[in-house]
Amino acid sequence: MTANQNQKPALDDVLADIAAAPSPPDAQILRAWTAKYPEFATEIVDFATDWAEMEAARPEHSVTAEDVDLVVNRTMSRVQAMLDAAERPDMLVDLAADIRAAGHDLDSFQRAVGIDQSILDCLIARLVKPVTVPAQLVRALADALNRSVERVRDYLRLPPQQVAAYKSRKRPEIRQADFAMIVQHSRLSDAEKARWLAEAPDPVLQE
Repeated sequence: MTANQNQKPALDDVLADIAAAPSPPDAQILRAWTAKYPEFATEIVDFATDWAEMEAARPEHSVTAEDVDLVVNRTMSRVQAMLDAAERPDMLVDLAADIRAAGHDLDSFQRAVGIDQSILDCLIARLVKPVTVPAQLVRALADALNRSVERVRDYLRLPPQQVAAYKSRKRPEIRQADFAMIVQHSRLSDAEKARWLAEAPDPVLQE
């Protein structure tokens, strides 16, 4: 490692040192690495796990430099998503921006939550009546965003956003709709619609 002794090594330097070994670290070596760099413990374990899984899946081939690079890139992508999440504002005010900061694109976020684009668009613009939002959706949003359920509730309680420009001097009234109506007009399958329609509203949002 080329890092100065008085300077903390970067994560990629630590992973490069681990990758220099001929095989994935065993439990004893892994404990030594995580003890030496506790601030990178999660990333080191993820890296070693991915490397071991890759080697186990391809027993007929030796692990190449390209294989190791792939694991490093995968680990660094996860780390970058964690850093982006750490830099997010404490309050959730922009759902689209928060989705990107959590490491998702809109498509992957829809799949993670179990909704379609039309429902997501309504959530981004806050066009859903908070009192009708299911508790399961609040939890799914919180999990996918790495946010607390209370932060998601605070977001859903915010006023709706204007999503289009109007030439009229009088600003049109924005009306929120029941979650059930938005689901019924979505492109979800009948089974997916039925699942969401069977979910009970979040009692906290009804207070």
